[in-house]
Amino acid sequence: MLARKCDDQESMSLILLPNGKYAEIASLPLGQCGKRLEALGLRPGKKIKKLYGMPFCGPVTIEIDGRQAAIGYMAASRVKVKLVENGSLEG
Repeated sequence: MLARKCDDQESMSLILLPNGKYAEIASLPLGQCGKRLEALGLRPGKKIKKLYGMPFCGPVTIEIDGRQAAIGYMAASRVKVKLVENGSLEG
């Protein structure tokens, strides 16, 4: 399945999202990287919470569907998200 691309000015890389903030996934990378992220439950339109990013290009840990998932730095840098103002994973 091809990932939907997002050209919004307000989207940012997952690694730039501040820790503890909620976001909606805007787009995933194409190819095998995107397929692996989809296997973790990431899809465009899905809401996530960034729990923390490890320093020195370490993995990024997110909360999605009531569970935690760690994503490698390079893969996380290719995931585009939009900040969600209401702090909730609902809806």
